[in-house]
Amino acid sequence: MITSFSLKWKFRHRHALRAAMTILWAVSAVHALSAAEPEWDPGSINKCDRQCLIEIMDGYMNAIFQHDPGVVPPLAMDVRMTENTGVMDVGEGVLWRFKTEPTEFKIYVADPVAGQVAQQARLKIGGRDALVAVRLKVDRGKIQEIEHLYDREIDKAAIPLLTTPVPVLTTDVPSEERLSRDLLFRVANSYFDALEGDNGKIGAFSDDCVRHENGYQTVNNPPPGGRMMPAPFIPTADTEMGREMLRFSMLTCEEQVNEKTFAHMTRIRPRRALIIDEQKQIVGTFPLFVHDGTRRGAPDAPPGMLLNLVTMETFAIRNGLIQHVEALPFVTLPYGLGNGWTIGSGR
Repeated sequence: MITSFSLKWKFRHRHALRAAMTILWAVSAVHALSAAEPEWDPGSINKCDRQCLIEIMDGYMNAIFQHDPGVVPPLAMDVRMTENTGVMDVGEGVLWRFKTEPTEFKIYVADPVAGQVAQQARLKIGGRDALVAVRLKVDRGKIQEIEHLYDREIDKAAIPLLTTPVPVLTTDVPSEERLSRDLLFRVANSYFDALEGDNGKIGAFSDDCVRHENGYQTVNNPPPGGRMMPAPFIPTADTEMGREMLRFSMLTCEEQVNEKTFAHMTRIRPRRALIIDEQKQIVGTFPLFVHDGTRRGAPDAPPGMLLNLVTMETFAIRNGLIQHVEALPFVTLPYGLGNGWTIGSGR
């Protein structure tokens, strides 16, 4: 005879057995997962050297050319991307949405110590020549930061200097001739110190220092002179202003700064000397030029240039001195806007 007591006992026994089985299964699953986790082994870490960084950059650019975010190299969970300082997602923006094609002009700057790599290039965007800088920060094999800068207003007059990079930007420097990372960093920053101080002696300039801005040589032009600003216009000697512009275009990097022509640049901060390529002895920077309408040494002058500008400037350094500056692209912003990466930048 089945009593109510026996029914209760069977029910409780069955419930307890089921609970015990559930706990046993959970413990087994935890043990299985723990067993699958690899133990810490520093020898298993794969370092990303210069070639590795360049391959990641090439993989990212090829994904853009294919319009396929699905083939981008691995992204970090917290990846952050900007284009012309605006925050957006991978797959958005001009470089991703327009038909973007490569050309032969590209300059790599790679820094395995910092895990940073950048490329300055001339691309075809929507069939038009464009200047582009792309920066990637790579952490443990995954892309953590992506920065795009582009300028599509490129005149055909700039193309000759945007066809093949100058050799000093692409040639390996023998190890015995290389500066330390710290010195490379300091030499690159001396350029901005000189501009802010209106004193060419502050900058580590070589006498044959050349600057290319958006594809135009704007310093150390041979006689009778050439462009003194990044624009197609070439001055002529038939006017006083033209002769003065030609004279300025033939000055050295140091001499141009000494003339205080750049006194309208209120500050160049932050400078973001992020990428130090020891193998090539080049430094890639992403400075923000702030122009607040004033001019050093002229407190009573009427308001002047009131805007900000972000660009990529790459410095080729030889024998401890700046030999070449490649500045592109120029992206102008309203005064007060920052670089998209540094809180409080822009003023």
